[in-house]
Order: sequence, then C-alpha cells, then structure tokens
Amino acid sequence: MFRHHVKRVVRRGVRSLKGWLAEPPPAPPPTGPQYAYVWLNKIVEEIAAEPGALQRPAYTWGLVQGAYLAQMLGISRISALELGVAAGDGLVALDRAARKVTAALGVGIDVYGFDTGQGLPKPADLRDLPNLWAAGDFPMDAAALRSRLMRAELVLGLVEATLPVFMASRPSPIGFIAFDLDLYSSTVHALKLLAGDAARLLPRVHCYMDDILGFTFAEFNGERLAIAEFNASHPQRKLSPIFGLRYYVPQAYFNAMWVDKCYMAHILDHPLYAAYDGTGKPRPWPHHTKPAAG
Repeated sequence: MFRHHVKRVVRRGVRSLKGWLAEPPPAPPPTGPQYAYVWLNKIVEEIAAEPGALQRPAYTWGLVQGAYLAQMLGISRISALELGVAAGDGLVALDRAARKVTAALGVGIDVYGFDTGQGLPKPADLRDLPNLWAAGDFPMDAAALRSRLMRAELVLGLVEATLPVFMASRPSPIGFIAFDLDLYSSTVHALKLLAGDAARLLPRVHCYMDDILGFTFAEFNGERLAIAEFNASHPQRKLSPIFGLRYYVPQAYFNAMWVDKCYMAHILDHPLYAAYDGTGKPRPWPHHTKPAAG
C-alpha cells in the first residue's frame, strides 16, 4: 500500500514537471526603473514606424516631451511652432505627428508655421553668415503647402512682425519650437518668444536649433550667437543644450545629428517650474491615458 501511494505521488510529480517544461516561463517584468523616457520613446518609435508619412524625429521627440510635461501639469492643450518653414516638409511632419501625439498622451496640440513666404530676408551683416545665405533662399509655394496641411496654421511675414501679434492672441502654452530661420538677426527676434508672458509658455520648452553644427557656424555668428546673447540678457530665462541626450533617445537615433541640436528653454520664473513632472522617477509600465478630443 505504501509503495503504491509513493508511485502515485511520483507519477503526479512527473506529469506536473512535463507540463511545466512544455509551457514557456512567463516573461519577467521590466527590470530597473521605468523612467518616462522609456515609454515616451516608444511613442516616438511607433510614429516613426508608420508608413507613408513624412518624418522629422527631432520634431516628434520634442513634441512628445512637451505634451508629456503638459499632461503632468494638468494643461490640456499646447502650441507647437516651426519658425522657418521653406518648402514645408517639416511643418507637414509636425502637423501629422501632433495628431498621433494627442492620441497617445491626451493633450491637444495647435501647430503653427512662421515664414516670410518669399524666402530668406537679405543678411544684415557678417553675423547673418552671408557666405552661406542669400536673400530669397528657401522660397515657398504657400498655396501648395496649405493644401498639404491638415490642421496646422501657416503665418506669413517677417517674424519680428508676426510673432508679437501671435503672442498677443493668447495661444495655448508653447511646448515645442523648431528654430530654422538661418539668420542671426531673425533668430534674435524669434527668441523673444521665450522672454514673453509665462502663461503662454510651458515651464520648460523643448527647442530644436537647426543651424548650429558644421559649415561656418560658430559662437560669434548665427543661432549660437543669438542664444548666447539671449542667455546673457535674461537672468530668469535660459536656453541650454540637453546634455547627453543621445543616451535617452530611441536606440535608432543614438548617432543622429538632430540629437545634438535639441535644447531646452528654462522659464525659471514660471509659477510651475518647480512642479513635479514625473520625468526623473520610475513610472508604471506601460502608461496609458485617455486621448483628448481634437
């Protein structure tokens, strides 16, 4: 009787062992802290993987970061700007990415593109790099571009005239800006956005500075000079590179040039600057939110 009982127990154990070996073990949970960068990068990768759409990963990455900050601060809608539109591929990409980011993070996004509509103004002096740029460079077919846009608004004219009017219209807080004006003089005018009413800005604004690498760009001309002068004259508003960013973007972009063109504007006197934003602490994995209308 005892031997029979032992055999029965052994047979049961063997059957259980076979069943356990036949089934793959459950996947282990993600190890280490799941910082916001991890799942925000997933959104960037998903948008980039969609076929048939123009892609500007720098724009998408900055837009995702801006929308996430707004979400954490309870801000339901933001603005995203491209300054210097030219033929318009960047604005089209930003327009399309905004829809996807809204669906993923539940923050509405208003997209605006600013351009003369007639190409670059004439360089004023050596700081405008006349060895690279000439009046009329990067012209636009405004009618053709508008036909490609879904919800983005194209604003034509010199930025020194159009941006003050735009800010006076009380847009949603700005969460992302792409600076692609080429000229030092135009960039100086554009950076005044970051010195404006804090209510029209997120406390940290992700920025893409297009013309700072290679060629004859230097600290004493172009966008770099405009940034240095802005920082020197605004104690409570600072524009800084995002240091070591290549270690935080999706792996496919580790060596992409755009990573070194990403900056962050710090609005130090913003009433929400010190508010918790969730970037530096572990988050649940995955994170889902209800998309906002629009």
